[in-house]
Amino acid sequence: MINYIMKKYKERIEKEGKDPNFYLPVINVLKKSKNPLSINEIAKFLNIPYGAAKQRLHKLEKWDLIKRMKRGYYCLPFLFSNYTKLSKSKGQLFYLKGCIRIMGSSKGVWITIYNSKFGEINGGRYCIINKFENDKVIIKKSNKFIGSKLYLLNSKSVGISLSRNLIPEDIRNTLSTKVIPIQIGIYLDEWDITIYDLFSTESSEDGQLASELNKIGDVKKPSKFNNLKADILFSYNNKKIPIEITTSKPSLEANQPQHRMSSIKASQILMRFYFSIKWNYLKNLSTILVIHKDWEKQGWIKKEEEFMKNFNCNIIFTDFKEDWAHKSALEIKRSMELSFTNKKTLLRSS
Repeated sequence: MINYIMKKYKERIEKEGKDPNFYLPVINVLKKSKNPLSINEIAKFLNIPYGAAKQRLHKLEKWDLIKRMKRGYYCLPFLFSNYTKLSKSKGQLFYLKGCIRIMGSSKGVWITIYNSKFGEINGGRYCIINKFENDKVIIKKSNKFIGSKLYLLNSKSVGISLSRNLIPEDIRNTLSTKVIPIQIGIYLDEWDITIYDLFSTESSEDGQLASELNKIGDVKKPSKFNNLKADILFSYNNKKIPIEITTSKPSLEANQPQHRMSSIKASQILMRFYFSIKWNYLKNLSTILVIHKDWEKQGWIKKEEEFMKNFNCNIIFTDFKEDWAHKSALEIKRSMELSFTNKKTLLRSS
């Protein structure tokens, strides 16, 4: 079979009026290689100058005897599908926050993915655009021969440089140099990442609770493009609820009660109350605040807890020890189920 193929190559080169002995060594090198090869690699294998290797590869590609891949890699046509075939999607489809813009006067488009854990795990890998519609894009794991590189930025976000030709025309026409928010879909198992990883960018507790909630309903990372604060957006039975988590504990001296304005930690709790009110006022959503159980001993917290019920803010006290995330997730689930019939603890629809 191989001899037959090489015979065909020889006949095709002769048809072009060229000497097969000048070009067949390139074919042989590509045939023996397990991966596509670059011009530099071909030149090194044949011990010829870069320019000579480039010229021969260009001619062979023009005659359809080899295939050119991304970044100047080449392979034989019957091997092309081996390197361009995508693996089957694995794991849950999860959308990360990001943005898209045109790269100035160039023909490129730049996509940024806002998640430091995704960047740490997958920076330097390659992807292709699997699906693009409106404000969502799904990326599939690929290789350097056909994919676009995921550049790890100083912020630990990930940047992807794409040709405009890869973007559907109707979407391309809406782009500009201004940043436009989009959602980037990834299949978790395919990218070797978990819900815990994606949500633990600020604290491991965020990841622990998100992992447990993901077994019950849907979890999302709040967008960076709004002026509201939450660690997790949780959806269950057509209800959406923002959840904020803080592990700080009150600082007590000589067992004296802590007044609400007497420390930075207490002020941080009050700030979270503020965002709960804001969620309720601007988005008509109830909220949940998960804090350390030591705060429950503070008299002023109990008073504020009653007041916050006016804005449908529920407080969960926990010790953040073993199994705390599982217990808190079940309590959140029960609160949301109770809200369907109990107006006093109403959790409003999204």
